[in-house]
Amino acid sequence: MKPRNAAALILIILVASTVPLAQATKSQRYVFRTTYTFENRGEEPFTLMDEDLAIVIFPDDEWQKATLRNSSHGIVREYTDEDGNDLALPDIPAVLPGGTAITFSIEYDITSSSRDRPSIKLTEAEGPSEIPSQLVEEYCVQSESFFWNDEIEELAQELTSDETTALGMLTNLVDWTYSSLTYCNFEFPNYPNDTLESGQGDCDDQSILLISMLRSLGIPAFLQVGVVFNDRIGSDNPSWDGHLMIHTEGMGWHAWTMVYIPPWGWIPVDLTLASGQDPMDILDAAPEYDSYIVRALDVSEQAYIGDSRASRERYIESDVYVTVVEVTLDVEAGTDWMKIIYYVLGAAAVGAFALYFITMGRKGNQL
Repeated sequence: MKPRNAAALILIILVASTVPLAQATKSQRYVFRTTYTFENRGEEPFTLMDEDLAIVIFPDDEWQKATLRNSSHGIVREYTDEDGNDLALPDIPAVLPGGTAITFSIEYDITSSSRDRPSIKLTEAEGPSEIPSQLVEEYCVQSESFFWNDEIEELAQELTSDETTALGMLTNLVDWTYSSLTYCNFEFPNYPNDTLESGQGDCDDQSILLISMLRSLGIPAFLQVGVVFNDRIGSDNPSWDGHLMIHTEGMGWHAWTMVYIPPWGWIPVDLTLASGQDPMDILDAAPEYDSYIVRALDVSEQAYIGDSRASRERYIESDVYVTVVEVTLDVEAGTDWMKIIYYVLGAAAVGAFALYFITMGRKGNQL
């Protein structure tokens, strides 16, 4: 494994807050600021690693355009991690002396557009043999975070034994996950076998188990992390035995599954924010098609879980305290919000992701 990634810290930021979701049909522009403060309350110096300081560079694609607008400190290096995420390191001293603190902030300007929802029908579904072999080789492997033991593999096979299409297999797994797992917030992400054993998990925990089962069946899948924007989101969440405090206004972090289903290609599966009891309704209702959710990171190969837990332990054992403040400064909507529905974002999910970016700056292709 390469140097630790920043995924750890972000995972603690998922906020237990009520999130109103709406059907948006046009583009919306969001400006938000993230401020990090590292305070060393001890006497010994503390070394800030790349994973503590790395900031995400939101990706540009046909549905979103992102600009890192302002930074309190210059950027000394940009690099790409092993999952293709672009990250940047601010010009911050590597050593934080005892009795001192340092603060840095960044602003993002993001324009996001809604995507057309595909018409997904079981009658048009194709078998796993239609999945490109390159995707199977890349997204059906076991990794530190996505793996399967005998119990997970046998469960996945049992749940899908009567299905011949990739979509049918997916809907059976979604139906089981939706009916068998209870939403519960944690301070760190859980391994798929732990989630299966406990029957509990938040957005990323449930997605990680689903991804592991899909991969065991030869269906490509990975975790995607992003931001949900809404002015009703707001919270103050202490975590990591008080070593991490996260304050959010107008935004929150979230995670969901991306799965390749022929003939439609990659589709989002949201196990915690999508409404509906029928698995096809859950697929159709995925909020990731709407403009109020912005994509930030892909997670496939990196040690998302292990690095997150290691960062938590590192801070708990130190005298350093971290405060993350994330505030939406401006919203320019291209359409009115409508059909507002309330859902709960877990504290582990929102909190887990602000610092997750600090921690995500690790391995990858260093410049």
